[in-house]
Amino acid sequence: MFAAVIPTTTETVIPPITDPLGRHWDQPDTSNFVIDDTHALMTRRDFEQLAEYSTTTPSGVYVGKCWKERSGMLRTRPNGEWYLRWYGHDPDPNFVSNNQRIILIID
Repeated sequence: MFAAVIPTTTETVIPPITDPLGRHWDQPDTSNFVIDDTHALMTRRDFEQLAEYSTTTPSGVYVGKCWKERSGMLRTRPNGEWYLRWYGHDPDPNFVSNNQRIILIID
């Protein structure tokens, strides 16, 4: 149930996890993030709390799930930046959107 990666969208708020599968997923409070169409600003503490999936994709696909990915690990983005990735709402209820922003640590 994946949609294509959407590098920039108007979805700048990570929706809350409401799926029962998410009850055991540990992630920081996403309301602390400041997200625009290019970047996600967060504290070092929130960054460290994100699970890392630089060479794989996390299992369990549901709206609101987020993680970090180091670009360049798969040689698709050679600059080596960190990306915030998350699943969001898709117009088709059988799918989720796949969103990403470059992470900027603000402290």
